[in-house]
Amino acid sequence: MFTRAIFLTCLLLLLSVTTQAQVLTQTDQDLGYGFHLQESKQINVAGRWHSDKSFKFLYFGKRHVCQCTQFSISPNGKFVVFQDSANLNIASFNPHKNTITVLSKLPKGKLNEIAWDKKDDRKVEISVNIQDKSGIDKQPELVKTRLRLK
Repeated sequence: MFTRAIFLTCLLLLLSVTTQAQVLTQTDQDLGYGFHLQESKQINVAGRWHSDKSFKFLYFGKRHVCQCTQFSISPNGKFVVFQDSANLNIASFNPHKNTITVLSKLPKGKLNEIAWDKKDDRKVEISVNIQDKSGIDKQPELVKTRLRLK
């Protein structure tokens, strides 16, 4: 009787641990020009207090470019502009030079839009949402900056 009780207790513990498990998925999407987006998702079983999480990583070949959700590849693939999720820096990546350059001339804020010049692939207009810290009710200000990438 005691052995049966221990067996049932162990079985219930095992079942309760497996119902708390997380499901991890990973997808890889080819974006062209040697770039690909890898997305890892953590999905928790219903009833857990943790939220579902998704992490997106941009790669050029095997080279990790950024963990980011906002990015744009130039029309000919010579540049990519992105906002890094870790430090919120807005930067550019030149795959031919294998370099990342933080675009320090841009104001701090959330990357909103990237518009590439149709004639010159080095020229780009970047729109950044700036949240005014003086009031929560205020709408973010949209600041547009034109840059020439190197």
